[in-house]
Amino acid sequence: MLRTSCLLMAGLALGLAPGLAAEPEDAFAAFAAGVESRVTEFKLKNGLEVIVYVDSSAPVVSTSVFYRVGSYHDPAGLTGLSHMTEHMTFQRSNMFKPGDFFRLVRKVGGSNNGFTPPFYTGYFETFSSDRWELALKLEAARMARCEITETDFASEHQVVAEEDRLGENMPMAVLWREFYATALLANPQRNTGWSDDINRYTADIVRDWYRRYYNPANAVLVIAGDIRPDDARRKAEKQFSGLKGVPVKLPDYYNIEPKQTGPRRVVVRRQVAQPLVMIGFHTPGIRDSNYIAGSVAAQLLAGGRTSRLYRALVNETGLASSVWGYNSVQRDPSLLILSISPRAESLIPRIEQVVERELARLRTDLMSERELQQCRNSALAGKIFTQDNIDWVGFQLAGSQIAVGSWRDFANELARINRMTREQVRDFCQRHLTVNNSTTGLLVNEKEER
Repeated sequence: MLRTSCLLMAGLALGLAPGLAAEPEDAFAAFAAGVESRVTEFKLKNGLEVIVYVDSSAPVVSTSVFYRVGSYHDPAGLTGLSHMTEHMTFQRSNMFKPGDFFRLVRKVGGSNNGFTPPFYTGYFETFSSDRWELALKLEAARMARCEITETDFASEHQVVAEEDRLGENMPMAVLWREFYATALLANPQRNTGWSDDINRYTADIVRDWYRRYYNPANAVLVIAGDIRPDDARRKAEKQFSGLKGVPVKLPDYYNIEPKQTGPRRVVVRRQVAQPLVMIGFHTPGIRDSNYIAGSVAAQLLAGGRTSRLYRALVNETGLASSVWGYNSVQRDPSLLILSISPRAESLIPRIEQVVERELARLRTDLMSERELQQCRNSALAGKIFTQDNIDWVGFQLAGSQIAVGSWRDFANELARINRMTREQVRDFCQRHLTVNNSTTGLLVNEKEER
């Protein structure tokens, strides 16, 4: 049923008539070809990379600008600096003053936001297709004309510090932070913005960071939705061509993480109604030809209600109420993560035994051909559903351009998954999904002092 429905969705999404859904290999190839047919790309003389994605199914345009700077690039002692800078770029420029940015967007019925994951800082605005040029004007002002004043910094610094304090009161956020800090000893993907570092920020430090990284030669612009490529190009050149581009030399910590030689464990104790178990395994980055096997293994283990761990822990034993997992690799080596919600803290040892039993099966036995095809179909369905949200299309194209080096990875990832064999997945699990390569994080209820 899953295989048939996914292929039918693929056929519909690609314009095939019902009953003519593509065969598996054809569906993957057709998806990639369909994405390619919608994209026009060009680069302005100042180095700004522009990707235009045409989708006229709704009168909406999403504009994204991503910069090649994120928590991965934050200097030691100043973790979270890129996030602080993101906050400041909403405050003041030649076009807006504090509070104006969001008001200007909302006034014409738009939506917007910003975010700072490891490898980039991203911003987006979504407007109706007759008003989307406002996004270009706002982003051009943000790119080169932000003013970081002492007064604005002092106010927003307090906001960021308060966000950090609120995070300390969110048990899940604390577990994620401690888990990554335990699993990754050197790779700066572990950076989260530690409290002491946040206190060290100054307006001058943020101003220098902004001037270094915010310029056209260090950015990707994606315009996605109900647009014409020639119109998008003309408007992008109008708003951005006058800005000076300066190439930025970026650090590369790809191979910095030392090899793990034994299991690690971290326990976070808070007042919680339900415990949580997280298990992570170091997995290779995109320079490893077999890294995509991690996505297949994560899907097989914890990708939905038909996954092995969901069946074993929820359906068959009732030890857990939920199971999910994913391979977090974006560029550098990172972690395949499993997240399990035990029904009681006392059940955690049994849950860990079941997890290791299922991992041992993966390391020893080949997954079935049907399971492999289900993983392929799930990946295809996920890509198709992504196309229903034009914001997410923009994020995927921009994120792939920065993290992987090409927006085409958004579509071509499916072809790599489709080429995976059962033997490759088993070999991957033998090398990486082992006890000595694991980190376990536990969120459990705080015990009262006696």
